[in-house]
Amino acid sequence: MLTNVYIENFKNIREADIQLDKQVVFIGPNNSGKTSALQAIALWETGLKEWCIKKGDEPKELKKRPGITMNRKDLVAISVPDSKLLW
Repeated sequence: MLTNVYIENFKNIREADIQLDKQVVFIGPNNSGKTSALQAIALWETGLKEWCIKKGDEPKELKKRPGITMNRKDLVAISVPDSKLLW
């Protein structure tokens, strides 16, 4: 379970350190970063899933950390009307 999310330079969020619990509610005025924070978490989850798929069942002693490449079709699950709004 995630207990903390640190977001830096994502959309209109310069820096945010969000403590998470079992239930989290984002409350704030329009354009304050509520949706951006959720999109950052969704983007992280997408990257993590792809990384786990690429990593596979490699031995634990493997020193190389595999990277991943994400493209627009990987971002379909993230709730934004246009993927360019993520940047």
